[in-house]
Amino acid sequence: MYSIEQQTKAIKLYIKYDQSTAYVIHELGYPDRKTLPIWYAAYLKEQETGILKDGYSRYPKYSSEQKITAVKYYLEHGCRLSRTVKALGYPSRETLRDWCKELASETRKKRVGGIQYSQEQKKDGVIALCTRTGSAKDIAKECGVTRAALYNWKNDLLGKGDSITLTKKKDKPLPDDRDSLLSEIESLKRQFID
Repeated sequence: MYSIEQQTKAIKLYIKYDQSTAYVIHELGYPDRKTLPIWYAAYLKEQETGILKDGYSRYPKYSSEQKITAVKYYLEHGCRLSRTVKALGYPSRETLRDWCKELASETRKKRVGGIQYSQEQKKDGVIALCTRTGSAKDIAKECGVTRAALYNWKNDLLGKGDSITLTKKKDKPLPDDRDSLLSEIESLKRQFID
């Protein structure tokens, strides 16, 4: 494939050498005998029409009827790319996806993630995780998410480095008799006063 500059250079020499293909090929080393007259004809057409040629145009691989048929089949048979390609034998899934975007963008299936939880629900789940007495798996089951999702919520809300658990301290059992309780109260008062 030759650049536009190379083609222009060859055409100018072709005109300079009175349309002698052999001299141009001898001097430049390109193109072949059949290509140079084609370039020259395209150059003349550009001069007549004023429309610049911006490279080679390629015929579409599939007709518009084939496009419409494929998109229609896709929509009528469950919106499955693979099923449509298998049934029709054309095009590729990527091409069909592009056609669907072009011709039926409003009817294409849009995949949405699972259940969306509000920030309040996430906060409640994280609080339950941090104040738990059982396992994280049980808390996640109560919230309706996976254990990993629950920890992701925790990392999002509290930060990854923070390892916060709010467990209750196990206090020593209180004495049963009144005298013991009063002496315990007095000892606690002395601790806070000192």
